[in-house]
Amino acid sequence: MTLPLDRHWKNVSWLLPVEVFYGVALALISMVAVLPVFLSRLGATNAVIGALPVIWLLATSFPGAFAAHFTGGLAHRKRAVIILHLLAWLPWLILAAWFGVVGRPSATADIVALLAGWGASWIIMGFTIPVWINFIGKVTRPELRARSFGTIFFFQTLMGAIGGWVGSRLLGSSLPFPANYALGFLVAGVCMAIGSFFFLPVREDAGAMAESSPALATVLRYVREILGNRTGLRVYLAVLLLSVGRFLLITYYPVFAQSRFSLQARDSAIYTAVCMSGQMIGSVVVGFIGDRFGYARVAVVAMAALTVGLALAIWGSHPAFYYCTAFVLGIFIVSDVLALFNLSMAFSPHEDNTAYIGIIPAIVAPFTALVAGSSGTFIDRFGFIPIACVGLAGAVAALYLVVFHLPEPAYSLAGRRRSP
Repeated sequence: MTLPLDRHWKNVSWLLPVEVFYGVALALISMVAVLPVFLSRLGATNAVIGALPVIWLLATSFPGAFAAHFTGGLAHRKRAVIILHLLAWLPWLILAAWFGVVGRPSATADIVALLAGWGASWIIMGFTIPVWINFIGKVTRPELRARSFGTIFFFQTLMGAIGGWVGSRLLGSSLPFPANYALGFLVAGVCMAIGSFFFLPVREDAGAMAESSPALATVLRYVREILGNRTGLRVYLAVLLLSVGRFLLITYYPVFAQSRFSLQARDSAIYTAVCMSGQMIGSVVVGFIGDRFGYARVAVVAMAALTVGLALAIWGSHPAFYYCTAFVLGIFIVSDVLALFNLSMAFSPHEDNTAYIGIIPAIVAPFTALVAGSSGTFIDRFGFIPIACVGLAGAVAALYLVVFHLPEPAYSLAGRRRSP
């Protein structure tokens, strides 16, 4: 049964306040500039900073791969979505207390505490994301799905840009280091908790339920199914592998630019705000492109933006290029996320597509985590520019694949497009 149009937009209108609060929160705890610069101020090397993307990749990928098993028996997912979103704020409350109140023994302990809190938060969110995406797919109309995601991300990133401005004010305030960061963590945690309650009015019909089976066997069955897919999914997996250079712009470039352009800590928050602005504008454009031309075209936008961003990071010799890179990175991030979510659903032959949403990124996670984490060691030894050139070569190869070899997939029952 097709979801009535008025109900679709009512559901979307209740999903937007969630993203408003989460947008502010994510800007204040962002791996885009804010946390890498924080770690560098704590004395961490690029090799240690490389733990951020490694933890993020592993924490979001492997819990998500098992999400379908644990929620497959739920005809309604809303309660699980709310509980998981509420749990995600606890690590940031603990980190706020650690850096704002607790007498800390050493810089090494600070670094370990931050990485542990970061990992705990994203383990929870890694389990949450596939369930959340499947939930949104259930409460929105299929032919408006990319536009719905685009609208949601627009408001999330709009508030993320505002959150980045708030972060710049906090980091540039008279609060001593690291209490200024602790206040940001506290605000982020509170925003997460508040935003979670706006899921309550969303109306959800009962959805498909999967038969219970052993967790590992279920995951391995889906992995074999995905790797055996000949409709273009393996091409997309190769694209995800080749685009690992994204983490050079997210994690390492802001630290490199700090010394290249003699920037201050507050500039990292402005970088985040500009990146969020790129995501905000990109979300509207690529949402339209996805519904009008297909999600494979959204992947083209993503890889083109990554290529341009890496080129700007390598050859941009003026501080203005720092913010241009942030803006292009924002376009890449939102395009890449929308392509990943929607292509994962589109490639899935199952009505409950939670497994594909979780397992596709998990398949490439070991490689991307290894490359993203080891990049810090290579940057410490060879410098940022040579490693960025390698990332640029990978981005160009990924762009070639999405332009010439990634077909538009046939849609699953949950994601089949219809003409408006």
